Amino acid sequence: MKTTFMAARRPLSSVALGLALAALTAAAPVMAETSAPGETRIRARYAMTLAGFDIGTATMQAGVGRSSYDMNLSVRMTGLVKFFTGGRGAAIARGGVEDARVTPTAYALNTRSNDKGQIIRFALSGGAVRQMSVEPPPKTKDTIPVTDTDKRGIVDPLSALVMPVAGSGDLLAPASCDRTLPVFDGRQRFDVALRYDRTETAVADPAVKGSYDGKLIVCKASYKAISGHKPGRAQTTFMENNKDMEVWLAPVAGTRALLPWKISVRTQLGTAVITATSFVVDAGETRASGAKGTNL
Repeated sequence: MKTTFMAARRPLSSVALGLALAALTAAAPVMAETSAPGETRIRARYAMTLAGFDIGTATMQAGVGRSSYDMNLSVRMTGLVKFFTGGRGAAIARGGVEDARVTPTAYALNTRSNDKGQIIRFALSGGAVRQMSVEPPPKTKDTIPVTDTDKRGIVDPLSALVMPVAGSGDLLAPASCDRTLPVFDGRQRFDVALRYDRTETAVADPAVKGSYDGKLIVCKASYKAISGHKPGRAQTTFMENNKDMEVWLAPVAGTRALLPWKISVRTQLGTAVITATSFVVDAGETRASGAKGTNL
């Protein structure tokens, strides 16, 4: 069972949509919540399941401003997954927002599962990795090398969750889905392409304070390995042929950005689903006046 759960982590991380990356790793400390002028703070909680079984909860804190963003993801595993993996860790990211896209400046991931751990840190400038530290070092035998070109024009897995939308029209228009996320996680470079599939409606749970009530756009996702992987590896082939990956996006009130409300990924162990149970937005000006946060 231990081996099975450990093997599940790579297909999930390959999707490179922050929450899925963290779903089978660990618990992270929460960054201090502060608001800069003109910045909107988001506090979201997510329930996580694998093959229909509860495996944990996640908490995301993020700030989105006119020209910057920051994110912190905290995950707490429960039940058998916690017992078999013993995982814990942290993931943070920050950067700028320009021309309806994010430009990361820093990313860090620190995880531990049983007797194995990893620490990944890199700093970026102009969308390119300038400094990087990966422990333990990536295994390069029989893998496609990650070139300097592969480290340019990229986003980290956590920054990939922030999806600005150009213009002044409807944030939930079908075109808001259409984008390709060029992700580098410190070990592998891959693309996650999103395309519009349908529009859904989230119904608020009256028993859960802050639960979202409103429309969502659902984007189908596809994965393409670029470098850092072993050609022909079963898990890579599985993910590249995977037709059952979706990201449900919700608008962040007061911004031109979308954030995931739900992520669903079919894995070799069953479908992993991460769903928001609450999504609370606080504008910087509102918080400064002492008012309570309002729902999305």
